[in-house]
Amino acid sequence: MSVRNTMRGFFAGVARAFAFLRVAIANLFVGLLLLAFVAAVLMGGSQGPNVPDDTALVVAPKGAIVEQTGTPDPVPALLGVGGSGQVAAADLLRAIERATTDDRVAVLSMDLSDLWYVSTAHVESLGSAIRAFQDAGKKVIASSENYTQDRYLLASFADEVYLHPFGQVMLPGYGMYRDYYSGLLDKLKVNVHVFRVGTYKAAVEPFTRPDMSPEAREANLALVTDLWGSYVNSVAENRNMTPEAVRRFADEYDMLLEDVGGDPARTALEHGLVDELLTREALRERLAAEVGEEDADDLSRTGFPNYLRATGPELPASGDRIAVVVAQGAIQMGDQSRGSVGSDSTARLIRRAREDDAVKAVVLRVDSPGGSAFASEVIRQELELAQTAGKPVVASMGGVAASGGYWISATADEIWASPTTITGSIGVFSMIPGLEESFSSIGITRDGVGSSALSDSYDLFSGVTERMGTILQATVDHTYERFLNLVARGRDMSVEDVDAVGQGRVWTGRKALELGLVDGLGDLERAVEAAARLADIEDYSVEVMEKPLSTGEQLLMRFADNLGFAESATAHWVRRALAGVEELHALNDPGHIYAICASCPGR
Repeated sequence: MSVRNTMRGFFAGVARAFAFLRVAIANLFVGLLLLAFVAAVLMGGSQGPNVPDDTALVVAPKGAIVEQTGTPDPVPALLGVGGSGQVAAADLLRAIERATTDDRVAVLSMDLSDLWYVSTAHVESLGSAIRAFQDAGKKVIASSENYTQDRYLLASFADEVYLHPFGQVMLPGYGMYRDYYSGLLDKLKVNVHVFRVGTYKAAVEPFTRPDMSPEAREANLALVTDLWGSYVNSVAENRNMTPEAVRRFADEYDMLLEDVGGDPARTALEHGLVDELLTREALRERLAAEVGEEDADDLSRTGFPNYLRATGPELPASGDRIAVVVAQGAIQMGDQSRGSVGSDSTARLIRRAREDDAVKAVVLRVDSPGGSAFASEVIRQELELAQTAGKPVVASMGGVAASGGYWISATADEIWASPTTITGSIGVFSMIPGLEESFSSIGITRDGVGSSALSDSYDLFSGVTERMGTILQATVDHTYERFLNLVARGRDMSVEDVDAVGQGRVWTGRKALELGLVDGLGDLERAVEAAARLADIEDYSVEVMEKPLSTGEQLLMRFADNLGFAESATAHWVRRALAGVEELHALNDPGHIYAICASCPGR
């Protein structure tokens, strides 16, 4: 047996072991949740939740607010990574919108203590719903035991913002920092063969250099400066502060903290970021007072999941429909689970919309940093078939729609983005590791014969030959040219103009509008309205095309956020490591050609 086969067998065995462990844990969870579900039904009867008068609608998202919830993974929970749940932004929006016209709901209470991620684009959409709730004469309060930057931006839309006396508000600003491995790879004698197009395509830099390139530094600084400016202005407007006051709190936090004896909560209070410091019990009493109760024990609260169930499910769509297909996460080949993007699974949803005569237009909701170039093109071609069938296609960009995420959007009839959407990154690359020097240094060599000149073109243990390098670079160049031509055709621009704003550079949605890469700024609702306009329909319903969930997946989704796992002190590092594993798993392009934005969030 050869060394290569031995190594391949070893790593394949390790992969199978981890896969078996994950499946076993998932099956165990499903069994336990099924028992819990049966017990709940037996004890609770068939009576559904009800909404009493003068109730407080409680929005307390746990984990991340996402476009589309996927199947929960029990492994992070077992590793102590609390907050690994997901909440669909559409569910939060639906609850707030229904409560706006519901006389039984007196106040909206946002408890953000367990929220660990929400994109700025989602905050903008939720903020619009919150303002409509306020315009109806209803009060909104926000509370958290600590405010991260994400939490605070959402909280700033509330009429009053409360903080626990032991809590703090931290606004560190935006940064783009990466780990660089070239020094380690040099010590291990690992050669990384890189083929790319795009001056600013920095995805491969951690493997080829010890620091950020000047080009990447320039582009990243411009991006974070733009994003931070939007954040500061939003907080200042929502809190009736000046942008300078918000910047001072962020930039001089250490000095401001010292001025009050090191009390973070008091620092936030004195500088206007919160309205009052309240303990848990005091918060309950305040919320009771808001709904007209003198005793906190008489407080009526309704969580948003129960509220959605109590106010009825969405009625089945009838008549003309606009289909929404969500493309969230890394773009991969094959059939992927719900909440992910797969060349087969996502294309199948688009095809279903195309073949449904009642569907008059398709909206592609993108929240993806890209991935496989091949998979991106498969999905884009399926969208083009819908257009050929006479159904307009509108791309709606969420928090990030870059590289492959822009590729699948490029030829849509219209593209809509949030002002803070991270988009662009028009560039491609290929990267292949070689262990020839590493193995040679420990006495392992490779030799043999082949039937043709390219039979030894690439092997992990012998590296990439010069001729194979030529082939890969030519393929990458061709893929980039195809990318440019697709964008030029879709955006009615010249290839030269696209290349000028391409080269792998990342832009905000606001800047992308100036550059002609998008048609307008707005959320998913605006994109749906645009699709209706293009389809020339006025009376329609919206249907989200989703991959069906199995019974086990439904149980996991229903109970995942209520398992009671506490977050460990090392949760951040565990989550980061798991994300790295998922990124490697997503690299499954058959030609090893990728359109990925490495600096984008959501990876």
